Amino acid sequence: MREYDQIFDWYAEIRSREIGLPEIDAFLDTLSPGSRILDLGCGTGVPITERLVQRGFEVYAIDGSARMVGSVRARFPRMSVEFARLQDSAFFNTTFDAVICWGVLFHLEADEQEDVIRRVAQVLSPDGKFLFTSGQMEGVIHDEMNGVPFRSVSLGAANYARIIASAGLELLHQHYDGWENYVFISRKPGLAAEA
Repeated sequence: MREYDQIFDWYAEIRSREIGLPEIDAFLDTLSPGSRILDLGCGTGVPITERLVQRGFEVYAIDGSARMVGSVRARFPRMSVEFARLQDSAFFNTTFDAVICWGVLFHLEADEQEDVIRRVAQVLSPDGKFLFTSGQMEGVIHDEMNGVPFRSVSLGAANYARIIASAGLELLHQHYDGWENYVFISRKPGLAAEA
């Protein structure tokens, strides 16, 4: 996102190294060691991408900010990182055991969010899990970060639950974390469940 390029230095300095980690750690505890994870909207790579790497997962990352991608590539030179908008990416043309999309989905328009959720469902392996954050309540927020305007679109918990189900996923949990982020965790049914 062009906006994140504009606030890169400020964001890299102020982004908490703790927000999101309790939820991410709990989520990662449900995965097999070495699982392949797609980090959508990886930002600077701190703290979430960094935690995925520290815990030994095979990580792929995508971000729509050139400066954010440059930061992640410098920090993790052997990791597969793509500079692309989420709505345009082919998600490395592979499948994943888990997908994480922390703090970015709501920057997309409503139809783009639904499309990304459906495409994530397609690239999840059976029993694969998807964690994303967005708003519990439906609505549009116009805000700014470091003087740069940002627009956030929440479809609301009921609509996200409907989209998750229509994409063939099972909603496992939805809750607020300790920083008022609303977290959705879903799962793609396994092969046994489909038989």
